[in-house]
Amino acid sequence: MIDFSKTITAADKAAQAAQAARDLWKSQRAAAVASIKVTTTAGNVFDGDEVSQGRMARAVLSINAAPAGATTPWVLADNTVINATAEELLEAMTLAGIAQGALWVQEQPE
Repeated sequence: MIDFSKTITAADKAAQAAQAARDLWKSQRAAAVASIKVTTTAGNVFDGDEVSQGRMARAVLSINAAPAGATTPWVLADNTVINATAEELLEAMTLAGIAQGALWVQEQPE
């Protein structure tokens, strides 16, 4: 006896292919976000992935709560350490957010 409930239709195959294409697109987008690098007007290159953006945000809050002129040690994308100001971290975070936004809204496969 044939169990027709397990038959894979052309529509099922098309749906599976569409889902596979979307999953691939999402993983490629995630890899692109993870590799974001941004350059500030001071010429420093920062990692701009989502974790780095969160760290920048916390550092900006901390520096802004400190006395005027405060900085924090920051490891740049090339592992160089600088004393970063809140202003430069905010610039890097903003640039990274813009880059991520551009990646996030790219056209998806249908």
